[in-house]
Amino acid sequence: MRKKPLFGRFLEIDLSKEKTSEMEVEPEIIRKFIGGKGIGAYFLYTFLKPKTNPLSPDNLLMFLNGPLTGTPFPSSGRTTVVTKSPLTGLYLDCHAGGYFGPELRKAGWDGIIVKGKSKDPIYLWIIDDEVEFRDASKIWGSSISETVEKIRAETDKKAHIASIGPAGENLVKFAAIMIDKDDDPWRAGVAARGGPGAVMGSKNLKAIAVKGSKEISTFDKGKLRELAVRLNKKIMEHNYIHIRRVIGTAYLVDPMNRLGILPTRNFQQGFIEDHYGIIGPNLRYYTKRDVSCYNCPVVCGRVVEVNGKEVKIEYECIALLGSNNGIKDIRDVAKAVLLCNEFGLDAISTGNIVGFAMECAEKGILPDVPKFGDAEGQRRLIEDIVYRRGIGDVLAEGVKKVAEKIGQGTEKFAMHVKGLEIPGYEPRSSWGMALAYATSDRGACHQRAFTARAEADGILKRFSTKGVARFVKEVQDERAAAFSLVVCDFMPLSIEDFISGLKYAIGVEFSLVEYLKVGERIWNLTRVFNIREAGISRKDDTLPPRVFEEPLPMPPDGEEKIRLPKEEFEKMLEEYYTLRGWDENGIPTKEKLEELGLDKI
Repeated sequence: MRKKPLFGRFLEIDLSKEKTSEMEVEPEIIRKFIGGKGIGAYFLYTFLKPKTNPLSPDNLLMFLNGPLTGTPFPSSGRTTVVTKSPLTGLYLDCHAGGYFGPELRKAGWDGIIVKGKSKDPIYLWIIDDEVEFRDASKIWGSSISETVEKIRAETDKKAHIASIGPAGENLVKFAAIMIDKDDDPWRAGVAARGGPGAVMGSKNLKAIAVKGSKEISTFDKGKLRELAVRLNKKIMEHNYIHIRRVIGTAYLVDPMNRLGILPTRNFQQGFIEDHYGIIGPNLRYYTKRDVSCYNCPVVCGRVVEVNGKEVKIEYECIALLGSNNGIKDIRDVAKAVLLCNEFGLDAISTGNIVGFAMECAEKGILPDVPKFGDAEGQRRLIEDIVYRRGIGDVLAEGVKKVAEKIGQGTEKFAMHVKGLEIPGYEPRSSWGMALAYATSDRGACHQRAFTARAEADGILKRFSTKGVARFVKEVQDERAAAFSLVVCDFMPLSIEDFISGLKYAIGVEFSLVEYLKVGERIWNLTRVFNIREAGISRKDDTLPPRVFEEPLPMPPDGEEKIRLPKEEFEKMLEEYYTLRGWDENGIPTKEKLEELGLDKI
């Protein structure tokens, strides 16, 4: 009798046929791709028919865990959503915190692979090995909080739920999948970038509710617990973590503003005047309570109450729905975030697109939309996007498509890379983020290689190309492996810590070189997927015209201006391609694919 593997059991769900099946992945595939992001890239490249329309029934929507999910390893509460993005047409993975991933593993599953489309709105109720297809017609149209409450009333009050709101139902291209709800006692999660909520909506799938009762088996339970105790101590002794515990991610607002990295008025400058109303200490003042993901000692979630409802606030929300749109009061930011979370929208893309519309209003191109600083107008525009009313119907397609439709030179200040809206770090004053955005596998993303802190701390010299390409490449590889485990990118842990966790969790041993090679393999596979699906090449690894053509006003008063010369960016990009073993057009060479064992895949 073959021994049951500790990781690699996946639940396949065909919504069209209302059938389920089990898939067990061979150990060699786990060794090559681990789980989470890596196994998702493998599944998407292998099982998705080339050129599939992201909103067709044939697209795959996957909820994937890693070998560390739900174990005692610190920050093991995250899960990964993988699909082909309806916003960009590229590979997409989103990483969400909370409790959904661990609950899914307690039900006996390392992931869910959803395909097809239900004839009518449904939700899935998974309790251990049992899967029920339940009618969601009476829930369709509900907000996230209403959805979670209604489904728990019908299933289990302790169920953890991934759901979409009206934005996903209306196929807004940057709709999110929300994990639980903000007024739960624990931290809610968000899988948002690139529009996975629209994919879920296109399948008439309102939610997935999970309740598990099984123990998550590990290779060496004792050693894993000993490691967890040691790592928790290491985390709590790290001074940087103390800041996160007190202020959360919002601590970044003040330093990014002072360094000229905080996007303001649709990236027209890198700082906002009189910014004290949106900095971390002010958020702390209004914080009602702190929340944590499963098995995480950091407790970085800040929850505030607005309009009688609770909402979790992060740096990216403040940057894009705050300074980027001229909003200076954290309470106004919170009200906008509450709308995004209840309707199921990516707050980053939403803030970016609203900022674009506000600049169009400033320039007289879209006279009927709110101008910078209009907090109430921002909220109205968000609702118009969700329900596709008036100009909101156009904005719901994403900033790239909006600029193409409007024309009139708006493509110069449509702030995106490969169709994904730029997040909360100005690339002209953070050259590392410029290269990271341009080369990210899902479009503009700050999580693939976060350089802003390295530049602020002097690890990378600001306004210099020296060492940037190598830093970005190496962090991308390391993060690709970490997001396959799956662990939080806030953890001040070493690669050796991750390797030990993997060994004790599922008995797979890696050397440092082998582990990083996994990350490099994943990064190359997502690149090949994007080449196959969208013809991605050097022409796409770039930034909006504004970045190269307009000098950026810097703090304290905007008189000093800096720029990112196109030739300096191209210099970094060429070095990056060389380090990656890609040709001058950004295509992985045959030799590189053979080295990584991807030539047969």
